[in-house]
Order: sequence, then structure tokens, then C-alpha cells
Amino acid sequence: MTTPTWSDTIDTIFTSTWANRKTTATKQAFEKTPFIFWLREKGRISQEPWGTRIEIPLEYGSNDTLKWITKGDTVSITDSELLTMAYETYKTVAVSVVRWLADDQKNRGKQQVINLVDTKLGAAERALWEEFERVMFADGSGVNEPNGLQNIITATPTLGTIHGISRVTYDWFRNQQKTATGAFSLYGLTDMRTCMNDISIYAQAELKDIAVVTTQQIFEWYEDECMEIKQIQNQMMADAGFTTLTFKGKPLMWCPSAPAGNIYFINSNYLKFYCDPDYWMEMTDWKQIPNQAFDKVAQIVCSVQMVCSRPIVQKVLTGVTTY
Repeated sequence: MTTPTWSDTIDTIFTSTWANRKTTATKQAFEKTPFIFWLREKGRISQEPWGTRIEIPLEYGSNDTLKWITKGDTVSITDSELLTMAYETYKTVAVSVVRWLADDQKNRGKQQVINLVDTKLGAAERALWEEFERVMFADGSGVNEPNGLQNIITATPTLGTIHGISRVTYDWFRNQQKTATGAFSLYGLTDMRTCMNDISIYAQAELKDIAVVTTQQIFEWYEDECMEIKQIQNQMMADAGFTTLTFKGKPLMWCPSAPAGNIYFINSNYLKFYCDPDYWMEMTDWKQIPNQAFDKVAQIVCSVQMVCSRPIVQKVLTGVTTY
């Protein structure tokens, strides 16, 4: 029986340690940003092993057979087109964990090895958390990046394509947008009330699924406006350690990567963050780095995508720039 080398032993320690902390890493990924945490608590984080593409059932029609009748009248039995299908593909992010021969040589004691493993894996974890926060609020235009709120709930809803459907052609697949009326101190609360009411028109039965997401600056402006009003935090978010307020009874939160000047009014019932369970926080085998003496590298891989099946119930207030 071949005795494993010291390098092989460290390979095994890294791999087994990651296997043990993978569940915690997954949990932490959904608890570092209030909006991602909100989606998880609402059941909008989905791990599904789609094949070549993610299928998104869309509701876009209405039943046109409704009719007031009297004696002898007939009611149409024409079946209305209510559903269509959109598609997306997973996008994959990877972060490298690099081991150098010199580090392996310096960290031969049990505690030293554990410290090395924790440092390397911890840095990789943090990089993934921070990247999920960033892309969640990006516009999907980065190379190989998933959709973000800036292209799902866009400031220009009559332009562009999302999930393969043209917003120019199909007005039923546009989110709502409003430009701020003026200074937040004068018009902020009125604009926010209008936005909330506008999306509620289309989803009266789903008000519990609505959240408001913005920047730290706008959050603090709102806080200033409401200093004399008794505001209570959303208890679920407060218990998780996030600072939130409420607006019309809905949680209002700020996120570090939220784009400047925007306030998002989001019905999470139609928003999903997909994770491929076969490639979610998975660590590759250790590979020898070419032309390097016993230096090795492995990657931690995640495949994700964010989709929206009903944009009309999402709205963004833009141009909030002055207090």
C-alpha cells in the first residue's frame, strides 16, 4: 500500500474540510445580503437541475369569455392563450484556491495546517458572497454574468430583451418605471406611495411578498423623513441582523451594491434565483499547476441565474438624487 505524500495529505484535508463546511457556506451565501436573505425566506431560491436551459412559465393573457348574460344568451367557450414559455441558461462563476509548495512546507503542524485551510477556503467563500451581492444588482451585461435587477427591473422598460422576449415588441413583458418628481424631502414619500400602489393593482392578493430595496443613502433619507413617525422593523429581517424599516407595512432595506438613485418595489412571488444543485459550491479536484514544482490549484464552482416571470408587478423609481 502506497503511503500518501504530505502534499496528498493536505489535498485530502482541504477537500474534506470544504465538504464539511459546504452547507454552512451555502447558508452564509444567502445571509450576507438582506435582499438575498429575503428571497430565501420567501422560498425564491430554487435548486433545480435543468438541462440545457431554465424554463420560465409566463402568464400574459386573460380569460376573455366573461360576459353578463340574460335568458337565451350564450357564453363563449373559446380557450384563451394564458401561458407562454421563456428560457434562460445557467451562468457559472468559479474562484480558485491556490496552494504553494512553500506554504505547504511551512504549515506542517496540525494546527498550522488547519489555519492554512481555514484562511484559503474562507477567502474563497467571501469572494463568492461579495460577487453574488454585486451581480444581484448588476445589469447582466458583464461577460458570462447572470441577470441582475438592473436588467430585470430596468429603468428603460420599453427597450431591450429579457429571457429572450423583446420588450420593444411585447408590452406585457415590461416592468414599471417612474422618474422621481423632485427632491426626496419633498416628493420622496409621495413617489414611493405611488409606486407601491401601482404594482399592487396587479397583485392585490400578494402584498405580503413585496419588499422595497434601495441604497444606503436613500435609506437614510427615508429614515430622516420618518424620524417623528413610529417605524417598526420587519421582525424577520431584524432577527437576522439586518437594519430595515417598513414602508406601508413592507420591509424597506438597503444593500451595498444597489445602484445609485434607484428604489426597487419588488414582488418576490415572480422573482427566482436559481442554483444548479450539481454545480453549487462544488470543489474541483486538485490540479498540478503547469511548470510549477508541487504548486496546486482547485476551484469552487457555482452555477446560478435570476429570472422574473411577471415583470408588470415590479417597479423601479429612478433619478432619486437630491434630498
